[in-house]
Amino acid sequence: MNIHFTRLPTRVPVVRYFWRLFCSVRFALILILLLAGGFFLGVIISQVPQETAVFTQDYANWIEVEARPRYGVFTNLFFLLGLFDVFHAVWFRSLLTLLFVAITVCTLNRFPAIYQTTVKAKPVANEGFLRSAKYRAEFDLAGDVEGLAKTLRRQGYRLTLTRAPGKIHVYGDKYGWVKYLTFVSHLGLLMFLFGGLMTNLAGYQKFMVIPDGMSQPIYPVYHPDQMQVLNENFTVEYYEDGRPKDYYSDLIIYKGGKEATRGRIRVNTPLDFDGFRFHQNSFGPTVQVRIKNDQTGQMLFSETLVLSQAFGTVPYETVSIPTTNINAVVALAEGNTTSNVVGGTFIRGGQEAKLAVMGFRGEGGAAAQPDFVVRLAPGETRTEQGLTFTFDGTKFFTGVVARKDPGAQFIWLAACLFVPVVCLTFWLARRRLWLQITDGRVRLAGMADHFVDLDHEISELVSRVARPASPASGPPAAAPELAGTAAGR
Repeated sequence: MNIHFTRLPTRVPVVRYFWRLFCSVRFALILILLLAGGFFLGVIISQVPQETAVFTQDYANWIEVEARPRYGVFTNLFFLLGLFDVFHAVWFRSLLTLLFVAITVCTLNRFPAIYQTTVKAKPVANEGFLRSAKYRAEFDLAGDVEGLAKTLRRQGYRLTLTRAPGKIHVYGDKYGWVKYLTFVSHLGLLMFLFGGLMTNLAGYQKFMVIPDGMSQPIYPVYHPDQMQVLNENFTVEYYEDGRPKDYYSDLIIYKGGKEATRGRIRVNTPLDFDGFRFHQNSFGPTVQVRIKNDQTGQMLFSETLVLSQAFGTVPYETVSIPTTNINAVVALAEGNTTSNVVGGTFIRGGQEAKLAVMGFRGEGGAAAQPDFVVRLAPGETRTEQGLTFTFDGTKFFTGVVARKDPGAQFIWLAACLFVPVVCLTFWLARRRLWLQITDGRVRLAGMADHFVDLDHEISELVSRVARPASPASGPPAAAPELAGTAAGR
């Protein structure tokens, strides 16, 4: 007997309405489609960096600088709908929560029906079912009932025998326990959604570009869990053709002003600390450049400059020289190769790097010609246009991703539960047989999922336990009646 939500013991119309709604397959499908649409929008529309989204002014600046030039008149609408931060939008979180509730309610609603068809299953089939079942057969039993029961048990059926006047009823259930795996798969889905909610609500990620010997904070401002990540040393090894063979970073993590831990990270070997996982993501060159006013000796610029952009195979960065109207493009013009624009730049081992500084006065432009060009070897100093340029050499920066994902363990556990259970559900599909034995005559009816070849299994059973047909009553080797025909399906 199946128990449906309409039979739930409640007289509150509102509760009954929402129970029916959350049990609806259509409602769940709508939620899934809306979430899929949200994921799609989050992929095709530029998303604000997480460290920027938490500050109103930074978010507004990002919209004006990054979003408005790309999306034009739709920018304000996208902002109001939360499409620049889809995965943290209220509507996206609400959809995840509703789907979580829907799966929970659907699971609770299905349990009574599954309980009725397993623990409380009827071991005696009525005449109508024996005549019209999708899978059925009728034959004379060769041995006794105990032999039949032994054969069914060898095939994996759990049996219930019921004796009535002149009749014996046998009920066989094979893999009945598999039905309860449905709840394990639902649990996996719930854990997957819960993990997604945890990541959405409490997760954090930041990409840090850290030159050798320098550090970066995890959070952009003061935070009680603030940590500093120091790049103690970055190392890269090359093949003879210049391709990177191995590269890694030696990191020191400081918390509360004290060293908390240290470790070496590679691409597939992260460092774990305090809920964060630090991944080696990329690397590239940095240059140490100093610029002085030649007349006054004032130091105008002295930095380790990260060359995070590239033009063709030339890594570069742009800087504005203080107290002047000069914008400079600083590029490694020689002794380097580039595999991609961001983070893929590397200096080929054994070659001397040459620095080019191109100065543009005023606004300049993409097609403007530089007012001057200074070329420097490591350790070289030159003066041009009243400015003294010194190139102290090259080092590396390391690109590190710091990720805090409290939902990851739930998502992995959900995958470990869901995938094997779904495979078992299809591999060990449930079969049920009802047999009525009267004076050695057996009437059999079966039930199974549509993808189970129960006809074949019943034929094998009949061939083992049925009495061969008498030559006088028909052709030799006449088969017992099997009624699970195409017409009966």
